[in-house]
Amino acid sequence: MGREQLLADVFVDLTDACPGEEFDRTGYLRRFANRCVELLDVSAAAVLCAPPGEKLVPVAASGTDPALAGLLATAPLEGPARESHRTASSVVPVDLLGTGVRWPHFTGEARTAGYRFAGAVPLLRRDRATGSLLLLRTGSAPVPETDMRLGEALARVVAIALAHQETLANYRKVNEQLRTALQSRVVIEQAKGFLAHRMGVSVEEAFEAMRGHARRHSRRLREVARDVLEQALVPDT
Repeated sequence: MGREQLLADVFVDLTDACPGEEFDRTGYLRRFANRCVELLDVSAAAVLCAPPGEKLVPVAASGTDPALAGLLATAPLEGPARESHRTASSVVPVDLLGTGVRWPHFTGEARTAGYRFAGAVPLLRRDRATGSLLLLRTGSAPVPETDMRLGEALARVVAIALAHQETLANYRKVNEQLRTALQSRVVIEQAKGFLAHRMGVSVEEAFEAMRGHARRHSRRLREVARDVLEQALVPDT
């Protein structure tokens, strides 16, 4: 497969973030990291995320190398991924032989894991970084500039896909809340009419009887209403 075709396949894959009702965010980001290794001239990739108001944390990585896992423990504290997230801009790949003073812990872990170069690009959402993509390379040359630009494009696609998924999840949550509220209201209205007829009182008096019963017994009004309909409950007055 040519690189152009591979590139097209990767973009299609990453834009398809919501194939079903359930979205596996970690699995999606792991797929993203693996795709970066497949497409870009890098040895490993990892995704770190930071929801608004929260700290940067590693979420997914390519492969299962224990040494990479150790490196990711320090990546949120120092290194290119942290700087990329903090500045909302890319950190060009640097030679880790010369970063011992700048990033002592990150450099030590990266060198132990066998990496020579490290860079990062931000996951941007409306010009705000919600995370970063850490790119690592062994060998004697850094990640090519063209691959860094491509990594930036992929990161934007992923950030947009995650934002759309978040919007969809919020929509579903609100829709479910509205549906539940509507169902509860229907049950309460039915119970009011049933109870008013049974007790020989007005609809408002029946409602006050249910509400008072719910308060005295620390129950929700819709639960009392359901018992009125299903179990012929007559609230104590």
